[in-house]
Amino acid sequence: MDIPKVLLDTDVVVNWLVQELETQSGKELWKAPHEIVRRAENKSISAFISLTTLMEVRYLLRRKKAFSSSQVEEDLAEITSVIDVLIPDEISLLKANTLQAVYPLDPFDAIHLSLCMGLEPMTLVSRDSVFISLSKKLVLAQTPEEFIGSL
Repeated sequence: MDIPKVLLDTDVVVNWLVQELETQSGKELWKAPHEIVRRAENKSISAFISLTTLMEVRYLLRRKKAFSSSQVEEDLAEITSVIDVLIPDEISLLKANTLQAVYPLDPFDAIHLSLCMGLEPMTLVSRDSVFISLSKKLVLAQTPEEFIGSL
């Protein structure tokens, strides 16, 4: 049997890196993403992010979280040592454009969904409930907790 493949959305990667807590409940949002990364490290799953996610994470850590450039690059090196980076090609971008024309997706979500569709079976993991709901029409999409619970 093939090992599960997962494409992580930006929010999930950021949850893990900054050990985020949910503001109101205090829920540890980073725990399930940490478990996904741990399983990717021990090769029981294959984890992926898109190049656009890598770029978004760099931006968010610098601008929103005020990480130093050296800390950001160390974190990105850690990510890419465990998680494979998918570079959208022309076909993926054209498919993303079509998806965005049909569904109310932001450009990055359209690219993520396109990549996921091109590498099925792959589970899209996000915390964006609207994105998950739209994605479920086309691929398997779950929260980090749902994904870990399904293994």
